[in-house]
Amino acid sequence: MRENSNPGCRIALLQESGNQDFFIFFTVFGYNKTMISIRKYQLLSIASFLTVFLTICVLNTAFAQVVPGEESENFDLQVLLTNEQAFEIAFPGSDQVKREKTWVTDEQRLAIGEICQQTIEDRRFNFYVGKKGSQVLGYALIDHMIGKSFPITFITILNVDGTVRDVEIMVYREPRGWEVKYESFLKQFFGRNAQSDYREINSITGATLSVRAITRGVSKAAAAYKVIYLDKKK
Repeated sequence: MRENSNPGCRIALLQESGNQDFFIFFTVFGYNKTMISIRKYQLLSIASFLTVFLTICVLNTAFAQVVPGEESENFDLQVLLTNEQAFEIAFPGSDQVKREKTWVTDEQRLAIGEICQQTIEDRRFNFYVGKKGSQVLGYALIDHMIGKSFPITFITILNVDGTVRDVEIMVYREPRGWEVKYESFLKQFFGRNAQSDYREINSITGATLSVRAITRGVSKAAAAYKVIYLDKKK
């Protein structure tokens, strides 16, 4: 993972361990924020990457003229867990952790969105399965959801039956709202599944957008697990 930030252009370049996809996240003075998934070989083209970077800078300059005097949010990187540490929490006692890459159909994508009441743009889900011998210990999904200005990286850990066993914040990048990393907030997700009402999750004063981001991510993970794994068994 590599992070880069300056007052004009703010970029977060993310890569999951063992994943060939990189994610470029950028903001334009808080008015435009997105995450672009690109293949690893594309990053090897320096000219292509510089073109993207310069385009972002031009957009930032344009928005600076429209919104004079507005300062960009401070970038505050907190790496709380590496992938390896997260897997140790997710699958204690496991002797193997395997990544299962699933490309979803349009029908599956719409089904996931209907369950979690979101518009799902993801075309692929990378679930990690922990095993001890032939016994499956559980599944986990690492995701990046936008808080106020930057992506929050977290892991949702699921039991085989689809209930949430744990949620852990792995990387936090906002100067505020970091209270979502505490178990007193995260334990609200424990035991929930795809059918749960996530509107019941209590918010945190000063961290509303971060709470919404984590809630969307956990409900999406539970819905995706149901469609990809549980519905196949029917």
